[in-house]
Amino acid sequence: MILNKIGSADAAKYPEALRMALDYLATTDFSTVADGVYELDGRDVFATVSTITSKNINETHPEYHKEYVDVQYWIDGGELLGWAPKEGLEYPLIKEEGDLFLLKDGPEGEILVPCKAGDYAVLFPWDIHRPGIAVTKSLTYRKVVVKVRFSKI
Repeated sequence: MILNKIGSADAAKYPEALRMALDYLATTDFSTVADGVYELDGRDVFATVSTITSKNINETHPEYHKEYVDVQYWIDGGELLGWAPKEGLEYPLIKEEGDLFLLKDGPEGEILVPCKAGDYAVLFPWDIHRPGIAVTKSLTYRKVVVKVRFSKI
């Protein structure tokens, strides 16, 4: 996992597909963008803009992806993001839908990372993550998840 602030000079070191995602996040005025899916490079790089309400950790599930890298960006508000390394282990699934693998329980060693407006997280297929956890109470906020096909990195 990479966690940083949008606009960081470090982004220039990333592969082109990740730079495309971060440039989109840095240059888009999301106050004028409706919730929805936006293709940046077909299905290789696309963004989903959403309004989300955070939940108690017990109401959320960890997840991972095999085909895509997530670049999650908080437009406003914030959440706790659960994270743990997958480390090649298999965990009991409650749902498998396309490239989304939802886990029944949190992985051992999961840490909670506070994320707020202007932050981004890059989550690779080896990163188990649990988005949408309320910091102290449920809040509604906007978030973008840019999906980058792993084979493009």
